[in-house]
Amino acid sequence: MKKQVVFIGLLLLSFSNTNAQLLGKLRGAKNQTENAAEVVSEGSKAVKGAKKKAGSAAASGLKLDWNEFPQTPAITFNSLLYGTSGGRCDNYTGTFIPHKTASGKDVDPIYDQAEYLKIKIYKDGKYLNYFEYEGDQVFDDGKKTKFNSPKDRYKRDGEWVGWSEMFINQWGPGNFRLDFIAGDKMFYSFDFELHKLTNDDPYGSIKELWVTRGPWNNFAYMNYADTGNLLFGFYITHEEFKPFPENPKKTTKSVKWSAKIFKDNKLYAQNYGNGPSTAQVEQAKWNEVQCAFKLVDKPGEIKFASLTDGAYRVELSIDGEAKPRKYNFNVKDKKIVQIPEQDRTKNTDPTRLIEGWNDYFWMKLEK
Repeated sequence: MKKQVVFIGLLLLSFSNTNAQLLGKLRGAKNQTENAAEVVSEGSKAVKGAKKKAGSAAASGLKLDWNEFPQTPAITFNSLLYGTSGGRCDNYTGTFIPHKTASGKDVDPIYDQAEYLKIKIYKDGKYLNYFEYEGDQVFDDGKKTKFNSPKDRYKRDGEWVGWSEMFINQWGPGNFRLDFIAGDKMFYSFDFELHKLTNDDPYGSIKELWVTRGPWNNFAYMNYADTGNLLFGFYITHEEFKPFPENPKKTTKSVKWSAKIFKDNKLYAQNYGNGPSTAQVEQAKWNEVQCAFKLVDKPGEIKFASLTDGAYRVELSIDGEAKPRKYNFNVKDKKIVQIPEQDRTKNTDPTRLIEGWNDYFWMKLEK
């Protein structure tokens, strides 16, 4: 029987019928923002074929102009959660990464690939290897750069490497750290756990699952749609090999959940619908779930701009979880107060900044 391995993934939105219909109107073109990218010219891409890159973990990298932006570079937290997926490390969004060298020359993300964007992989504190990335997808006036897997194979320590070699499960389970490199500088780190679950059913078609754990369990966010409506987002998964014994091929579960917002300890709003919503949760994959809120004392949704000053608490109840998840946030001067780890004026370690840009406001799970 052919062995199946299911890798964990992210960003598979799950909505109830009610929320899906509402959010389709709310988000509009917002979901396409990071996909509407500005790429380098075809002439630049053609250069790549003329240059054989022999990347090395010891390479010093391009000397970049780190004064190009006044802000320190980072990786958006949302892209970390959906990019560390399927056993791969890909599709991250970097912010404020220089596009010029220290000498003032423009970086050619294709020709300079071997010396530009990399991620070094560590397991249990020990360095393992690195991956190279293309940096040709740039948007938001050059302030955001995607870490995309190279379209062509590249040479690493004498061996040709491509998409098929960029899986972290090749190093087995453990505590992983990703160090993000741009040119001559390591500018960001991300920690997570990789676990291997083994099926104890000798007749099971799925022999093992690879799952990631860490920030997905501990964070949720507030976001806003183009319409101005407040959105709440969280992550959910399941790790059952055979959730439906009568149908082993069915691995996606329907999970009921509900969310409420309290303001100054009084019920303020709840997710849309007349009861719990339902999320379609895929096996061993972190599914991102979102909802808007309706007010409890009058008709209408919560608008981001209508939030008044006060202490807020979100209580998220999910079937199968023993107690509600609780997240706190404050509003001051009609703005959500960022947690210290996200606030650039308070964060003390730029390599661990929770980058939410100006539209994601992250909340930590109350322990």
